[in-house]
Amino acid sequence: MTDLHEELFPNKPLEKKMDLHNNQVGMDYFMELLPGIHRQFFETSFFVEEFLNKTKSARLLKNLDDDFDGNLVYLTP
Repeated sequence: MTDLHEELFPNKPLEKKMDLHNNQVGMDYFMELLPGIHRQFFETSFFVEEFLNKTKSARLLKNLDDDFDGNLVYLTP
């Protein structure tokens, strides 16, 4: 949920962009949930379903100038 890993262990530029972008998607989603978070948050995985949906619409990141708004991104293997 933070960018500390990317700062401590730098990656190649395209991989770093993917990591930072996907981190931001996760942090934005958490902030959307925050007003409704209560004890249930710690007892169930109710937020996982939305992340699974986001993986279905993930987009291929090819260039450093690509922008995908709130979609998760991935690199080719």
